[in-house]
Amino acid sequence: MRVIVIGAGAIGCSVAYHLAKEGATVTVVDPEGLRAGATLTSFAWLNCHDKKPEDYYRLVMRGNLAHRELGEEIGHANWLRLTGALEWWPADTQKAKDHSVRLNRLRSYGHPIEILNADDVISLEPDVSRSSLEGCEAVFYPTDASVDTVVYRHVLMREAERRGTRLIEARVHNLLERSGRIVGVRLDNRSELEADYVINCAGCAINTVGAELGHAVPLEWKPGMTVITDVSRNNVSRIMKAPEIYIKPERAGRLLLHAKSADLTLKDITAFDAGEAGARQIAALVENVLPTVGGVKITAIRISVRPYPADGMPVFGPLPGIEGYHVAVTHSGISLSPLIGQAAVEEILYGRTSKDFELFRPTRFSHSAPSAT
Repeated sequence: MRVIVIGAGAIGCSVAYHLAKEGATVTVVDPEGLRAGATLTSFAWLNCHDKKPEDYYRLVMRGNLAHRELGEEIGHANWLRLTGALEWWPADTQKAKDHSVRLNRLRSYGHPIEILNADDVISLEPDVSRSSLEGCEAVFYPTDASVDTVVYRHVLMREAERRGTRLIEARVHNLLERSGRIVGVRLDNRSELEADYVINCAGCAINTVGAELGHAVPLEWKPGMTVITDVSRNNVSRIMKAPEIYIKPERAGRLLLHAKSADLTLKDITAFDAGEAGARQIAALVENVLPTVGGVKITAIRISVRPYPADGMPVFGPLPGIEGYHVAVTHSGISLSPLIGQAAVEEILYGRTSKDFELFRPTRFSHSAPSAT
């Protein structure tokens, strides 16, 4: 079977790999190849803390496990850090009450959680300043993990290309339709690619690509940013979520950092100085938690608009009345990408409904929604 995958983010690369592994002839189309997109800017923390209801929580937990299984299948998982994660927040606040509710919900699901004191945190991460822990409650999530998104995409695409997949750097202008069936895509240069099936994994562009079908996934647009530091004096080994900043170790002593307050500074993501104010905020926040990185230099600012389905749930499946076409979009793209790849094989190649995604079909939405801009 010939399959076109629109989008080379985490989801698209996973779909390409899994389909190619099962013998499909796959073409991936993305205007920027592996160089950009929401995957590149993702903090890529594999966790289930805010996933509800329980069906969604269980789905994401299966996705996190699937990363481990995928690493074993390929022969290595150099994109994956299985180190657990730390989180702490101010005690005796509304946030503490909210966290208590969340922890109780997670415990009711059987999720492993360890309550820590300041000494416990510092024993796990000696670089953390004791002052940043004062008056705080802390927990350790032993099953959490993190993903190096750059490595992850490249590994999946390399493995897909080894099985004959082509990656074309081009923009899809529209879909080719004949008698109610999608039979390929037309590119911006007006050239056409034919296929037996098309799966749209284009993220924020998902509705633009399929606009002529009269069905759109209702999405919320949320700009976000992460920054990468230069090599710094740190011994951080796992993700940490401090009260105002997210910290993730990268290769060669670098840190990937995120703060929700920095996202709020993104008034115009196309401006030449977009992200600079947020980056300054982040640099100050990280020094409060990790004094050893004082004077840290930000070497890269990554900004994107992240697609959030309107009800917060993943979207995967065919559209009603349209043959030969699937859509896949979710905020949990890194976590769920291995499962979405498996589901694409099951549904597109073998014609079976994926049990993982039977509750998350696009048919739950109306047939009209704002298209991407």
